[in-house]
Amino acid sequence: MGFEPLEWYCRPVANGFWAKAVDSAFGAYTTCAVDSLVISISHLVLFGLCIYRIWLLRKSSKAKRFLLSSNYYNYILGLLAGYCTAEPLLRLVMGISIFNLDGETSLAPFEMVSLMIEALAWCSVVVMIGLETKIYVREFRWYVRFGVIYVLIGDAVVLNLILPMMEYYNRSVLYLYISMVFCQVLFGILLFIYVPNLQSHPGYNLLQDESLDNVEYEALPGGEHVCPERNASILSRIYFGWMTPLMQLGYKKPITEKDVWKLDTWDHTETLMEKFASVAFLGFSSASIFYTVLVGRFFQGIELILCTSWIGNDLSQFVGPVLLNHLLQSMQRGDPAWIGYVYAFLIFVGVVRLLLALSLIISF
Repeated sequence: MGFEPLEWYCRPVANGFWAKAVDSAFGAYTTCAVDSLVISISHLVLFGLCIYRIWLLRKSSKAKRFLLSSNYYNYILGLLAGYCTAEPLLRLVMGISIFNLDGETSLAPFEMVSLMIEALAWCSVVVMIGLETKIYVREFRWYVRFGVIYVLIGDAVVLNLILPMMEYYNRSVLYLYISMVFCQVLFGILLFIYVPNLQSHPGYNLLQDESLDNVEYEALPGGEHVCPERNASILSRIYFGWMTPLMQLGYKKPITEKDVWKLDTWDHTETLMEKFASVAFLGFSSASIFYTVLVGRFFQGIELILCTSWIGNDLSQFVGPVLLNHLLQSMQRGDPAWIGYVYAFLIFVGVVRLLLALSLIISF
């Protein structure tokens, strides 16, 4: 017997239609895997991107604000996104399934979850487009567009699964789903080629077209312009996101001494000397032991982190080709597909581990 929560969530039919009709390692779980891992995840990504852009439109004080010269293009996008919101809600309320070819009387839980996520994602798109008719910002718009493309790739996966089975489908159900995919494709094309005509927003002063070389440095209000590394998040430290403002300024104009952040207190010479002196006079008889303990205490394990990261970097470079060799041998032997998926996932983990190790080495 399988894992009961998974059985309840996916509701597979033993020796059912999908178990026989599709040559897949997932077997009767194929539809559940496709809907959950492809459709749900792609729409969750789109939802997250839209929520962040909505926050930029509503709350961000750093983004430059504009007004659209005409809202008609956004109205068309809103209608398409509205249909993409209504279609999964209709299927959810009416109990219409695009995967039920075994005569089940109700939607499986995985389809309910997927439909709710789809409706929520496209509802956020509608809200975002509605806000853009009042306030428009350039920031993050391309991320949303590529998020829509990611959703369309998921739609292509589902169509590749169900179109060969057209003869088994109720035509109205199939046409309903295809109409929604058509609207999403049309929405994605229109959004991708959209170049809005913008005008300045009332009450917001844009920068004048003067030479950026003559722009004076402005200190942060209420304090010094201190390096933000200490207060940066873990992800920002790994990917050096805290350096983005300085890099953006360097793109706009040559960096001067006034533009560079001041050292944080933990990097001041006085602070480092006090820290060094606090562990320097310990009275060890052996100079080598003294030096080792001194450096270890002063750097508080940084050298251990560096050594671990360097070893992880070397191992990650070595593991990748080995796993690839095993993957190719597995394909030649005709092993089950899930073994190949495991090798592919481990290769991905190795690449991520390599990037993290390099980031830590560079950071220190």
